[in-house]
Amino acid sequence: MNANKLILAGLPMIAVTYGLSRFSYGLMLPYINEALHMSQSTSGIISSLSYVAYCIAIVAAMMFSRRATSRFILVAAGLLSIVGLGVISVSLTPVGLGAGIFLAGMSTGLSSPPYASIVNTNVQSGAQNQTNAWINSGTSIGTAFTGAVAIMMVDSWRETYIIFMVIAVIVLAANYKVLPRTQTFEEKSSVGFVKEEWKQSVQLILASLLLGISSAAYWTFSRDFIVNLDSVPAYLGDWLWVIIGLAGLLGGTAGIVINRFGIRNAFRLSTVSLSTASLLLGSWPGSPVVGVLSPFLFGSSYVFITGVLIVWGVSVFRTNPSIGLGLPFLMLALGQAAGSIFSGAIAGSFGYHALFLIASAIGYVTIIFKYKSS
Repeated sequence: MNANKLILAGLPMIAVTYGLSRFSYGLMLPYINEALHMSQSTSGIISSLSYVAYCIAIVAAMMFSRRATSRFILVAAGLLSIVGLGVISVSLTPVGLGAGIFLAGMSTGLSSPPYASIVNTNVQSGAQNQTNAWINSGTSIGTAFTGAVAIMMVDSWRETYIIFMVIAVIVLAANYKVLPRTQTFEEKSSVGFVKEEWKQSVQLILASLLLGISSAAYWTFSRDFIVNLDSVPAYLGDWLWVIIGLAGLLGGTAGIVINRFGIRNAFRLSTVSLSTASLLLGSWPGSPVVGVLSPFLFGSSYVFITGVLIVWGVSVFRTNPSIGLGLPFLMLALGQAAGSIFSGAIAGSFGYHALFLIASAIGYVTIIFKYKSS
């Protein structure tokens, strides 16, 4: 399968499942809170449901990667996204909202591992890192799009989610038509070799977990923080998600940077950038410069670092690329699930300033972990 053709199919699907179905919640949170009267703690718990659902789904995707075709799993992801977005749009209570967030979150978990398998079996080895990175950058496209739609729709969050649902239907139809219908399943490697792969993945697992905890605060509460600051121009709150999304396009260069400077250096660069975004927001939230620089750093580094984690994981789990992609994303989501609840509790007790400073500190600690080539 042509790499460009696969990117044109995969990037929009990731945009839908990540940007529209998962990360749009933080963007819409101020409007949803106004309608459903939720506390910060409740908002954090509902946000965590998306990550819990993601964890369940990504485990399922990895388990069935050798039994079901990637195309089948991706169709299931698209259907869950459509249903989840529809439920969110009609929710009248936090319980109904949580159900929609959960279903939409499952679509995210199912969508990433199958593309890693398709890339591994259908794209030339020299182009695989960059193909994975560009598909992964769909997160930034979806995030920027949600921000642009939110600006146009203002506080009409229900109608916005209906628009997202219609887009999800179109993207699912395109993937159904383009993706390969057949798939060859490789024989499992020896147990000893798989155990060696798991030993090599320990630092990857810990790094992904801490990055998830650190980034959860930004995804869930950054916009709610900014729009409620009197000293910040209103347009910065409106354009926050657009800046994050457009900056995330730089994350598509992860494959190029890795090929030139290596996984270890790429990981350190993106970790420092991601953590600095939270540090700036917690330290100088009223500065218009920080209002642009912080989301720019966060958007570019988040997509970049997830691209690094993909390449790191696939390079460790060479016998099963779905596990190589799924495991770091699973740990990232577990960290984000715990981090969302933790962030809601911290914000409710100590305020947003303290929350983002703590989040940045956790991110900086992650620098101690490093990729070791086999």
